[in-house]
Amino acid sequence: MSVKNSVFYNVLLAISQVFFPLITFPYLARTLGPEHVGVLNFAESIAKYFVMLAALGIPIYGIREIAKVQNELKARTKIFAEIFTINLICTLGLSFLFLAAVFFVPQLNNEKVLFYWTIGYFIFQVFYLEWFFNGMNQFKFIAIRQFVIRFFFIIFVFILIKSQLDYVNYMRMQFGLSVLLAIINFNNLSKHISLNKETFSNLDLRKHIKPLLYIFLTIFSISIYFSLDTILLGFLANNESVGYYSTAIKLNKLIIAVFGAVTVAIFPSLINLYHSQQIEKFRELIRQVFFVLVSFSIPAIVIFISCAKEIVHVLFSQNFDRSILPLQITAPLILIVSLSSIFGFQVLSALAKDRQILYSAIIGMSVSIVLSILLVPSLMEVGEAITILVTELSVSVSFIYFTKKYFKVGGLTNMFLKQLAGALPYIVFVILFKSIIVDSIIVLTSISIISLIWFCIYHLFILKNSYFKVYLNGFLDKI
Repeated sequence: MSVKNSVFYNVLLAISQVFFPLITFPYLARTLGPEHVGVLNFAESIAKYFVMLAALGIPIYGIREIAKVQNELKARTKIFAEIFTINLICTLGLSFLFLAAVFFVPQLNNEKVLFYWTIGYFIFQVFYLEWFFNGMNQFKFIAIRQFVIRFFFIIFVFILIKSQLDYVNYMRMQFGLSVLLAIINFNNLSKHISLNKETFSNLDLRKHIKPLLYIFLTIFSISIYFSLDTILLGFLANNESVGYYSTAIKLNKLIIAVFGAVTVAIFPSLINLYHSQQIEKFRELIRQVFFVLVSFSIPAIVIFISCAKEIVHVLFSQNFDRSILPLQITAPLILIVSLSSIFGFQVLSALAKDRQILYSAIIGMSVSIVLSILLVPSLMEVGEAITILVTELSVSVSFIYFTKKYFKVGGLTNMFLKQLAGALPYIVFVILFKSIIVDSIIVLTSISIISLIWFCIYHLFILKNSYFKVYLNGFLDKI
């Protein structure tokens, strides 16, 4: 599959991941209320944290290793079997630790029925196998599979969740979704590897341990500030604060997921270009991704900060007013995390600079722990929002430093400044429409439409050397 097709299907997947929650999450927020939304996010965050521990860095390492042998059936079968076995062993071991935590930790034991289903959801994540299909460039399969399953998931949300007492049904559905994904994945897996009695014999697990540990320590450090934030807030504050904070951060993470889809899609191609010594094409691909992400991120930040009140009221009601300030504080994460994805988990990872990635993650972990202890007990959700912003900024700066030290791309600063200049009209649009229109829905709709028009004008007629203009001309030439 070509890079453009990979990006298309991965962006389609990410858009579905944004669009579907925008349907279900406001409904869940209004039906369940801040406290039960907080409990669900608390449970889901803990489950995903255990998933991260069990994965041992496989989501990054697995893609890289499968991408290297994607055209060799025997080699990719062996690597899949080895990596999957490591993941399965860790998952089963940690499931007992998770169960013990439910019995002995009061905050978990108080919602033990919910967490029993959460444990099942955690165990079946080992069969998700996203790392394998990403490494094989099977983005079309991933996108279609997720789209169909999420569509039916939305239907069951409206059927099974009618009141605050139905919040456990949400985790039951997550468990059912994981089981269904496991069945679909293994059915498709047989098309790409040769499964037989000898597949899991003579496995060499040891060779994967050292590189996995580097990546795992990196991801673990990152999780302290990017995945553990909700958990820390649950312990240091309360479930209601978790509900307000998770509502704000989830909106930003949805946008980040869309932009992150671009970097995930091009990662296998970056690996191939670098290892085949096509350095100039490698640089050009980095420039294109940087240009696209910065072009979309800056307008999104302006709108999220200036229209946070309208966004929260339209999606979640005035009961979530405490989510407005955290949403504004964390809006810059859209750009900051995108830059981290480019320089850290794409460039440095392609260069096999795992140690430098780890150093950056440790910096972020240290900043996060200190700020969480200082800010969360008194400022609660606002303190956690400040913490995640400063933490991600420190990590992104570190990634950029190491990238410049080991690999010169060139031209990125000039691109960034031009995009920053092109964002000034968005501020004018916001001030103008908010001063003459009262209705929140009309304000958001008007600003979105005029911003889209300006985006097209700026990139197609004003800005020279815009990649969007190149993409459009290429598309028109094909037609």
